[in-house]
Amino acid sequence: MKLRPMATKVDIAGSTILRERPLDEILEACRRDTVRVENLVVHGPSGSGKTTLLTQSNDILRLVTPTAFVNCNEYRPETVPDLFRDVQDQLTTRIPGLPRCHFPRLDLALTALHNDFTPITDYTRHWPDLVRRWRRRPRFDRVHRRGRRNGEAPTVNVAVEVNLLFVKFQVGAVRPFRPGLISPRWRIDPVVERWFKNRSWGSLVNPYPEHVVGERAEHDQEAGWMAQTSRNEWLVHAFFADLREATGADQYRRVIFLDDVDALKQPAGKGGGLLALFRSVHSSPTHKDTDRIPLLLVSSTPEEPHMAKTKAVPVPDFSPTEVRRLAERTPHHIDDYFPELVYGLTGGYATATSQLLQDQAIDGMHAHHGLQRLLARQRSGVDGLTLKEHLCNTLVKALLKHSELDLASHALEALTICSLAKDIEDVDYLIQTYGLSEDLTGLDDRRWLAWNENSGAARSARALLMRLLLHRWPTEPTWDRCDRDGAFRRLARRSGKKGREYTRNWYYYTLGAGDLMEVCRQLDALLDQPGREADVLDLIRHAAFVPQPPIDDEDVETFTPLQRYAFLVRNRGPRRGGGTPPLGHRLSRLVRIVAGKWVIEDPFESMYTRDVHLRVRTALHDLGAVCEDAGPFRAEAEFHENISLERPVNPLDSDIDV
Repeated sequence: MKLRPMATKVDIAGSTILRERPLDEILEACRRDTVRVENLVVHGPSGSGKTTLLTQSNDILRLVTPTAFVNCNEYRPETVPDLFRDVQDQLTTRIPGLPRCHFPRLDLALTALHNDFTPITDYTRHWPDLVRRWRRRPRFDRVHRRGRRNGEAPTVNVAVEVNLLFVKFQVGAVRPFRPGLISPRWRIDPVVERWFKNRSWGSLVNPYPEHVVGERAEHDQEAGWMAQTSRNEWLVHAFFADLREATGADQYRRVIFLDDVDALKQPAGKGGGLLALFRSVHSSPTHKDTDRIPLLLVSSTPEEPHMAKTKAVPVPDFSPTEVRRLAERTPHHIDDYFPELVYGLTGGYATATSQLLQDQAIDGMHAHHGLQRLLARQRSGVDGLTLKEHLCNTLVKALLKHSELDLASHALEALTICSLAKDIEDVDYLIQTYGLSEDLTGLDDRRWLAWNENSGAARSARALLMRLLLHRWPTEPTWDRCDRDGAFRRLARRSGKKGREYTRNWYYYTLGAGDLMEVCRQLDALLDQPGREADVLDLIRHAAFVPQPPIDDEDVETFTPLQRYAFLVRNRGPRRGGGTPPLGHRLSRLVRIVAGKWVIEDPFESMYTRDVHLRVRTALHDLGAVCEDAGPFRAEAEFHENISLERPVNPLDSDIDV
């Protein structure tokens, strides 16, 4: 029998996003007859739906095999014992028709740690004391764990407690408890006793520092870290040893889902975190017979893992095709042009894409009657916002959903300033230069603020927050910490040259400051070097994805894409006369290409860009004719010609001559 994903309806929050292919891979890897995989790591950018995918997999698999689902954000390295207690509670929950797991070694190891025993304790001598403490300790003592998590406990634990009370009540009503009924519960198997007395876990990969005693341990941070890592590794050994003795011919293995496992990630020199402990213990000589371990460890991480014996399941951002498919599944009527607009805004960022596609503001609207006029139309209701402003605000809330930042504070301004940067190093530079640390204290992960990080949230942040910087910043009286063009020029100087040539980011930052002519001059200089045509096109792509600077014209909000393109070419390109190169020169063609791509990349302008694509195509053909290698330019020109066929004609552009 092969499990199939259940039909699911996308909800308004975008929390139920069905991904058939990665879900099938997870379900197939959980079968016993599948090629042995020690770890299954689901990786993808922030907000791509990894948590939803693991939740759906858990909901399906727990019907046929014992599973455990743990959100690692609720734990820290020093609370890993609490994590194992929660895993133990979930795997030992009695489910009709499924084998029940038992973890005697893990239970004793947790008791030992609770009573200040260590992995190097002489358990032959202290065994009676350990057993006595284990019997005294309540089996489901959660007071300590709730205190560590601010009084909160996983729902499954509460359910187990209630079920146990119900069972005790029913048994007591029919037959009173006698010592004969209670004693088997506290019986310790001789195999478990030998495992402890012989220290069968062997030498730990992270050995316990034997000198950690007395007051020195309180001051020796490194030794304390080593001790904590050794204790956690000891728990993993006990957990695996219990799993090795688990019996049953169930078709699917026992599965543990670790969501956001990077929350417990530590430097490799200090244990490497929870996933590294599982991997190292699983491959140790003590557990060399791995075929007997009925466990599949599934974890989620934003980066692709580089580990042996690990299967990676990618969960990328939505593609344009997937966005269109998602639009078809929503309960609203969405015009055919809106999926493309939403993809341009979010870059495929799954959470925000799902939320925008299910926004009632676009329900039943017909974009083909005029996107610019539609976006500028004021919505009926209490907010008084235009559709464009409403979509931007909705996307901002989706971006900040996981960051827990205050929208009403300076945090949005700080995020907007950070979104100017291309690299994470430049993000840190802006934070230090403009004093943004205090406003970003609630942001745990700043990587999504950098453009070139592998994050869907980063793509939507750069496209949206930088647009807010252009249009919202002048209207915010308290936003006075940064000048946009000045910040771009700072970053351009910081990028500078590498050797004799400017860096890729220099082109990006210089264009962001609005200096179209300087960018094109440097591109023109590159064409003087043989075989650099492909490099020039790559630099144009790298630099042109910058929202355009403000245009000093009172009618700018009504500009069509072709009018905006014409304005950039006339006012930021080469001038006639004055000793400047003639318009037929390749420098002028570069200006037309860069200006055109600048307009094309703007999601709010991308719908009616047919004429802009055609003009870029012509400029590429003409540029290729005066270069040594015309191949790259001709291929790029063909691409723009094909795109132009998909764009509608804007009647407002019919009388415009560029």
